Amino acid sequence: MSTDRNLLVGILAVQMSFVSKDDLVAAMNAWLLAKHRPLSELLQLTPERRTLLEALVAEHLKLHGDDVQKSLAAISSVESVRNALAQVDDADVQASIGSVSDGTIAQTSPHYTQDATLRFRIVRPHAKGGLGEVFVAHDSELRRQVALKEIQKRHADNANSRGRFILEAEVTGGLEHPNIVPVYGLGSYGDGRPFYAMRFIKGDSLKDAIEKYHGKTWSSDAERNIAFRNLLKRFVDVCNAIAYAHSRGVLHRDLKPANIMLGNYGETLVVDWGLAKSLASPVSAGAESDEPPLTTTCGSYEETQAGSAVGTPPFM
Repeated sequence: MSTDRNLLVGILAVQMSFVSKDDLVAAMNAWLLAKHRPLSELLQLTPERRTLLEALVAEHLKLHGDDVQKSLAAISSVESVRNALAQVDDADVQASIGSVSDGTIAQTSPHYTQDATLRFRIVRPHAKGGLGEVFVAHDSELRRQVALKEIQKRHADNANSRGRFILEAEVTGGLEHPNIVPVYGLGSYGDGRPFYAMRFIKGDSLKDAIEKYHGKTWSSDAERNIAFRNLLKRFVDVCNAIAYAHSRGVLHRDLKPANIMLGNYGETLVVDWGLAKSLASPVSAGAESDEPPLTTTCGSYEETQAGSAVGTPPFM
């Protein structure tokens, strides 16, 4: 649709400082009287800048599958331009403006992308919990396999559940440690449901490894002792990860073997920080870190009444 493409041209021209917001509004009003002309002709650009702008628009569209609305949705930091264009009295223009991302999701944080399909393509379901669902996905930017976790649709309209989900993503992403699963991106779908992408771990949980250890018939004490030492090393890795989290003022509150993943190449990763609590100071004396206490945009979301317990009873 020509209106969408012209809006993309105008916004990119403002972002490149080729024109001012007032110049853009004037050009859009002029275009309303001559919609057969491309907006780039009405922006009073030098020939060099017009050529550069058209090339930039073409490249932006190429990055988003030549879909103009996806290109508009991917643009960020344009709230002032949206407000300026609100005075353009044309239904098509206003409809196109609605495609431009305002950079927010449910008024909880300013830095989410609008559409997961721009970068992450779901391949297959992987696991499902009480609040979220994990899929194996393809990262089109870095050409790798990732785990994409999204909030379940039945919880999507609940503000507390959504806050808890976003808190989990921010806590996990904010704790940068070799034994805590890394987060690659945080965003939302067009309907506002949040998602985040993280490393996809190929391997078993510590729970599976413990069960295999106790269920196996060992050929010798030496073989059994080596396997036991390997499990102890994994346990030490977990202790280091939790000590780091405590130094940043974060309590996991659901630490158990099922929430510890063991990669095929020696990786030990603590996952599922959905019940985590972020405090304003280190958890215990002597746990101070060179890094400040972790802060989140969501604060702390509690699904239980004050004084109630959270977690998995056998491991609390």
